[in-house]
Amino acid sequence: MKIDFEHDLDREFIYSIGYSADTDPSLRHCAERNTVINGIPSYQNFWLNQCAMTGGASGGAWIKDMDETGKGTLISLNSWGFSHKVGMAGPNLQTKSGSCAQTLFNKARRSSNPGTRVKGYIVTTCED
Repeated sequence: MKIDFEHDLDREFIYSIGYSADTDPSLRHCAERNTVINGIPSYQNFWLNQCAMTGGASGGAWIKDMDETGKGTLISLNSWGFSHKVGMAGPNLQTKSGSCAQTLFNKARRSSNPGTRVKGYIVTTCED
């Protein structure tokens, strides 16, 4: 699946997919136009206002332009929501907005498996 690291926060129709703990093991999805929300004052996230997925759905794909085969473009991931109301936020992956997601993705794609000793990759700067 393609990944769009420069997708802006414009309102468009998004599909969000995940496994909520309250309905495990059923795969769930949300499909609606996104808005934006600030999790912290300086950082805007994508927001699906009517998405009722709960804890456990984190990491599920946010896909734009999904076709009937399930293919589309990944623009974000399920990340967080409020405990007192429905809604799901996904991070803005744009490097110019402060995300290092593309740098980490490129490093992982070009590197060999770090194995169990290293336990992952570290990104100290958002430059590729």
